[in-house]
Amino acid sequence: MLSITIKYLTGNAGYMLLKNCRYILTQDKGRRIFENRDVQTEGNTIAKIAKGISAQRGEEIIDCTRKIVMPGLVNTHTHLGMHSLRGKSDDKELFEWLKELEGEERETGAKKVRENTIAGMREAVRFGTTTIYDSYKYPQERAEEFEKGKVRAVVSSTVYDEKTLQHSKAFLNGLNGKIVRGAIAANSVYNCDEKILQQVADYSNEKGILRRIHVGETRKERFEILKKSGKLAIEYLESAGFLGENCLLVHCIWITKGEIAKIAMHKAKVSHNPVSNMKLASGGVMPLPEMHAQKVVVGLGTDSVASNNNLDMFEEMKMCALLHRHHKWDPAILGSQQVLDMATINGAKCLGIEGIGSIEEGKKADIIALNMDENLLPVNDLVSNIVFAAQGLNVNDVVIDGKQALKDREFI
Repeated sequence: MLSITIKYLTGNAGYMLLKNCRYILTQDKGRRIFENRDVQTEGNTIAKIAKGISAQRGEEIIDCTRKIVMPGLVNTHTHLGMHSLRGKSDDKELFEWLKELEGEERETGAKKVRENTIAGMREAVRFGTTTIYDSYKYPQERAEEFEKGKVRAVVSSTVYDEKTLQHSKAFLNGLNGKIVRGAIAANSVYNCDEKILQQVADYSNEKGILRRIHVGETRKERFEILKKSGKLAIEYLESAGFLGENCLLVHCIWITKGEIAKIAMHKAKVSHNPVSNMKLASGGVMPLPEMHAQKVVVGLGTDSVASNNNLDMFEEMKMCALLHRHHKWDPAILGSQQVLDMATINGAKCLGIEGIGSIEEGKKADIIALNMDENLLPVNDLVSNIVFAAQGLNVNDVVIDGKQALKDREFI
């Protein structure tokens, strides 16, 4: 039986000084990159970015002389409760994969989901992710572990029908997290009828929270929805009142330009999961350049380790860039900066969280530092290095909400 050592993130939440940062990749509006500056935090906030900041008494100091300092990454879609299912069904397409894992998931109780959430949370943080959208069963238990672990998260349970809708509402109505917020998640257009979709959208609008759905994941789904409703998937969601500014659409592979126009019109957001999609052989390629052309906000997600098989958002960035360049026969179709935006500032927009995704005075202190000495030299193009050369294991230090979670590659 898998044994998991449970450690929580307990760093000091007072003052912190990231000293002599070789590079600061800000991700601010101007996408500025600073050299040889310091970042000072106060509580959970970035207080000052400047050269030669003097340390205060008792201040935690992180030496960043040989490090790239950047915003923590935002994973817009995963299922940490499935962590023990890594490698369980590696050679199946989506519906075969779902069927094979059903039995395993039925045996995954509350205790195991807790353990899985802790293991997944630690893996994600070790690889530089500071905000996680996580959906699975036992939402209360999972939310408790994120709070204990001091990891920023958006948590939901999956809605299929009236019973699971009421279960989700009960969880959300009782949620009072400091660093965890809730979302309501319809499973998919093929597993939720129109009434449930309308009720999910109504609750999301009433509470002002995120609503999420898997959509456009396979060709089979596309034709089944068209046959059942006479509408394409995004058209179906529009008719149910599901699209909107608080809506996050996951996958969106098998959709048309007309459907993208509807997503853009309603200001819905999209979570792109390229590694999981390729591993499950979903067949098509999400029309990302077309989405960018219509100014749809798109973030990146890993999906679960059962379909990825890791939580490394740096790998996700690289695979995203390679997939679309290869698919379009165009190395300029998707720039490094666009991909980095998806993993940081646009991921924050997808989840509706203000104050994260960039390093700016007044923003939340969600910061990571990467060691440059292994595979990130020379620096001819810093953003290119991050997207095409960096790996999660380059992450040396992690600060979440002003607390140091990882120091010299070890949890503290």
